[in-house]
Amino acid sequence: MIVGIDIGGTKTHVCVEDDAGAALLDRSVKTADWQHGGHLHSEDNVRGLLALLDAVPGAAEAPLVVGAHGLDSEAQTLAFSDMLAELHDGPALAVNDVELVGPAAGFDEAIAVIAGTGSKVVGRRADGSLVSAGGYGYILNDPGSAPALVRDAVRSLFDAVDQDEPRDALADALFAHFGVDEIVGLSNALTVRPRVTAWGAAAPLVFAAADAGSERAARVIDAAADELARSVELVHRRGAAGDDVVCAGGVVSHQPRLFDALGERLRARGLTHSIHLLDVAPVRGALALARRLTEAATVVPFAPSNTRRKS
Repeated sequence: MIVGIDIGGTKTHVCVEDDAGAALLDRSVKTADWQHGGHLHSEDNVRGLLALLDAVPGAAEAPLVVGAHGLDSEAQTLAFSDMLAELHDGPALAVNDVELVGPAAGFDEAIAVIAGTGSKVVGRRADGSLVSAGGYGYILNDPGSAPALVRDAVRSLFDAVDQDEPRDALADALFAHFGVDEIVGLSNALTVRPRVTAWGAAAPLVFAAADAGSERAARVIDAAADELARSVELVHRRGAAGDDVVCAGGVVSHQPRLFDALGERLRARGLTHSIHLLDVAPVRGALALARRLTEAATVVPFAPSNTRRKS
C-alpha cells in the first residue's frame, strides 16, 4: 500500500493505492477543512491531514509522500517532515508541490514549471539536491501566473497612457472587468486592497485581448513566457538533471498561447529540452515517489534530505 497527498492552497487531494495499483481512496477536500493557521507543520495540522487516511486500514503504516504548497524553504520542509515522521508510522517524504509534476508525468528526471495562481521552476541535481527559481509571490515575481499577468498587463497600460496611445482591446476588457473608466481608477482597483484572487480572475482577459489583436496583451504574454524560460535556463545551468520540461498549473494548462510561447522561448535560449503539459492529477507524482519509499532504500531520489523513517 502507498499513500500520496497533494496539498494546494485551496484543495487537498488524497490517494491510497494497494500493491497492485488499485485505488483504495481517491478524494479531494478543502485545505481549510483541516489546515488552520499559517503553520503547516503544527501538530494539529499534521494530525488533521493524517486523519484523512483513517478510512483506509493500514494507511497509517504505508509509505507516504506529501507535496505541499508553501514548503518553499529547506527549513519549512524539514519542520513539516519532522512532524510527519513523529505522527505517521510508516516512511514519509515531504516536498514542495511543484516537485510532483515530473514524477506525475512519468519522468525520473525533469524540470517542473508551474504557472497558475503562482509560478515556480524546480529541478533536482544528480545528487538529489534541490535547485529552483522564482516563486516569490505575485506582487513582485511569479511570471506567467494569473495575477502576475494581470499586474504586467496593467503596467503596460500605464505606458500606453504615457505615450498617448489609443485604448485597445486589453484596456477595454480590464476597464470593464474592474468597473472603471480611466487608468487611475484601474490602478486603485488593484492596489488599494490587493488580493491574489481579484487580480488572477482577470487573467483570461489578457489572453482574450491578445487573440482579439491587442499587441500589448501579446507582448505581456510573450514576456511572461520568456521569464519562465529564463528560470528554466537558470535551473538547468545550476545543474538540474533531465532533458524534459513538464508544465502544470491552471494558466499554462488552459492557455495554449502561454505554453506555445514558452516552448518558443526555450528554443530561442538554446535549450533542447522536450516540453510537455501534465495531463494527469499532480497527486500521481506523490504516488510515484511513494513507490520508491521502501524500508530497504537508503536514498530517495529528488529529496534525500527530507525523507524521514522510523528507527
